[in-house]
This record gives sequence, C-alpha cells and structure tokens, in this order.
Amino acid sequence: MLCRLSASFLAVLGWAGLAVSTLHAEPVMPPYEMVRTLQSLQAQVAQGNSQALAAQRALLLRMEKDFMDAPAVVWQDPRNARAAVIHLLSGGHPAVMRELMKFDPLPRTDPDLMKGALAYVEGREQQAAELLAQFDPRELPPSLGGHVALALAAVTVRDKPETALTYLGLARLLLPGSLVEEAALRREVFVAGTLGDIERFQTLSITYLRRFRNSIYAGDFRRRFMLAIDTLGFAKSPEKFALIESLLNEFDEDTQRTLYLRMARTALLNGQLAIVRKVADRAIPLAMGGTREEALLKIYKAGATLDAADIKAVRDTLWSVDKTLLEPDEQDLLDAVYSVMNSVRHWPEPPTNVIGEFSSYTPESKPADPEWITPVMHHADQLLTETDKLLDQAGNP
Repeated sequence: MLCRLSASFLAVLGWAGLAVSTLHAEPVMPPYEMVRTLQSLQAQVAQGNSQALAAQRALLLRMEKDFMDAPAVVWQDPRNARAAVIHLLSGGHPAVMRELMKFDPLPRTDPDLMKGALAYVEGREQQAAELLAQFDPRELPPSLGGHVALALAAVTVRDKPETALTYLGLARLLLPGSLVEEAALRREVFVAGTLGDIERFQTLSITYLRRFRNSIYAGDFRRRFMLAIDTLGFAKSPEKFALIESLLNEFDEDTQRTLYLRMARTALLNGQLAIVRKVADRAIPLAMGGTREEALLKIYKAGATLDAADIKAVRDTLWSVDKTLLEPDEQDLLDAVYSVMNSVRHWPEPPTNVIGEFSSYTPESKPADPEWITPVMHHADQLLTETDKLLDQAGNP
C-alpha cells in the first residue's frame, strides 16, 4: 500500500515537469486523481504514519501550485470541480478556490457548494451553515459527502449538538478508514460528553481506541476524553466510576497514569475517598520513582487514608514525598494533609469551660474477677489506704 502511495506521490510531484510549460497546458494527472492520492496519504496519517504526514504537506503545496496553473477547461470536468472542493476541505489553501471562482464559466459544480466550503475554512460559520445546509451529504459522492458532513457538524455543534452528532455519524459512514472518520470520532466523543450521553461516550471512545489509537492526532482525542471525564463526573461518584473502569484499560500505560492522576485529584476534592484509594493504587505502579507524578499520587492516597488505624503507614508515605518536586499549590495540599494527619494523631482539644487537656475523671467500678488484681496492685492499695488514715488523723488532732 505504502509503495503504491509513494509511486502515486512521485507521479504527482512530476506533474510540472511532464506537463507542457504553458499556462493553458492540461496536467498529466488530473486533479481528481491527485485528490485520491491525498486521501490515501491521509488514511495513513490516521494510522500514525509520520512519513505520510510529511508527504501530505508536500502534496498540498504541489496541488496548490498546479491547481492555480490549470486552465479553466480542466475544471469543466465535474470530477475535477469536486476535487477542488475536497482539496479545500482537506487543508488546501483558500486562495485556490477564490481563484477558481473567477473563471467564466465557473467550475462545473454547484457554486453554493464552493462558496460554502470557502466560508467554512475562512471561519464564516453562519454563512457556511446557510450555504452547506442545502446539501445532503448522502446525495453527494462519498469522497465529497464525508467532508461536507464534517463541515456541517462543525458549524452546527454550538447550537444543535444532536444534529452535529448526526452529521458526524454520516461522515464516518461515508468515508470509513479515512482521516475524516478519525476526525469525526474525535469530535463525537467530545459532543457525547457535553450532552451527558455516557453510553455513546463509552462506545465511541472504545471504537476510536481500537481503530485509531496510533493516529497522529490521538493526542487531541486524549485531551477531549479528559475534558469529557470531568464533564460527565466519573470521579464524583462510585457508580459512575464503575462505568469507566474497563474503558480506562484500553489506554496505554502513560495515558492511564495521566488519567488516574487527574481523576484522583477530582475525587479527593469531591470527598470520594474510596475512588481516590482505588485510582492511586492503580496509578502508583505506573509512575516512575522520584517523579512529581508519584509524589502527587502518594499525597492523594494519604489524604484519602487518614484513619487512626493506618496513621503510621500514612505518616511514612508522606515522609517519602520530596517536597521540592511540587508546585506551590501542591505543597499547600501536602501541608493540609499533614495538618489533618496530626489532628488524628493527637488528643482533641478540650471542650469549652473545661480546664485541662483531657476529659474529667470518672471512677470505674471494681472488676468482677478478683484475680485481676495483681500483688503489686494489692500492695499499692494498702499503702494508699494507710496514707488516707494518716491524713485523716492529721486533719483531726
């Protein structure tokens, strides 16, 4: 596959040399074939091929030059006219479309489609929404319809998120395995999280991780996933956390550690101590020793385990934290955990109007078993009794 892509790409780069060097010469490789090569490269980008990413950039630059140089007759082929729109929606420079729209006759496709695509890439969302809404992506060729659906989702998501989800689903169906599908999945995860649709969020996340985990843009997916975790409150209740436990296992260890760290802090701030302990126990083995991440996880775990029965272990954990690794606000958190720990280790303050550090003396009844009294205790009792008698005599001469 990659060899075929390389051969096609070399042919594209040789376009200028093989074509007659005049403004009106027709290219050896027509625009629609160049767009096919571009989409093939982008599919490789979606699978994490960094060489394909570099080739895509070079191809887009070549297409920009050659499209600008192509004569008007080239764009009377509907396939080439649609290719110009796809090129624009695939990262092409908008100057190309603006130049093509100067031709008379115009390229052989709907002018509103060209205007809508141009408005979209130039950030004129309202105009883009009005122009592109005329087109049903399902009635366009899939290679174009998928891009139009993705653009429609982008311009409707703010006001109509449910409609945007429909468009994103269409984009995936029309261009499976493509960079369009990868981008649509990334955006769907975020929209589902915003809407609070936990089931869809889980399904889409697993689909993305199993199809595009190595994508060049997987970092953006992880960022959106983390935002959705906060929005959906997975670290704020044991019931919701249970729903996401298996999903977290789909991520690589580095990402798991980052997610656990974020969730541990959120859970601690929301008083979900059981979640903090569970998350910290999973994350600490994934953290490198002596790092800030490990230090934070220890603090979170200690903060969730401030129990008199475990106070020595908590103390030892806190003593192992290198304070110099922490940011100022994290040092404040460490100090706060220390303060709570010390309040657990010491006697409580006496109540108001009570003198002394401890509560007042309350006499206890004699034990039922006389054998409980040892010889030493019996001797001490005799001495106290004799002392009481002497004091009585001294007070009554």
